[in-house]
Amino acid sequence: MTSRYSIIIGMCAALAFAAPAHAQSDEEDIRPRLFVGRYIQLNPMMVPFQTPRGIRYEVITVRLVIGENSTARQACWIAPKMHEEIMFYLWGRRLTMADFQEDKRGKLALDILEFVESKSDTRYYDAVELAGGYDEMDQESDNLSDLCK
Repeated sequence: MTSRYSIIIGMCAALAFAAPAHAQSDEEDIRPRLFVGRYIQLNPMMVPFQTPRGIRYEVITVRLVIGENSTARQACWIAPKMHEEIMFYLWGRRLTMADFQEDKRGKLALDILEFVESKSDTRYYDAVELAGGYDEMDQESDNLSDLCK
């Protein structure tokens, strides 16, 4: 029993006398190299929309473009939660087939951005892109997207 206490006391003493971490300057980028990318691509979503013959589904892929005043770490931390929130938001919107056409698709992306900003912080993301199923990703954003899921 006493050996356990001596081990715990020894570990606490080692932590107490450890060298302090060096302070980082404001200009220095302290983000890990893995946190580099222009956007975070969420998993594809099946979004319901109303047609005259009933409910159909459109598959969309949302890309959250990282804000200029944000770090990828902050944006990455909230991205999985935003995926679920966006799905519920789109379900409640009662979309139609017209909402997915090219002329209204940009408006849908702006509405999603406004929703995401209301659920998180306006600094995290600058834009929302609705990607097609076969749109290529740049390597940095692909790595960041995998890391954030």
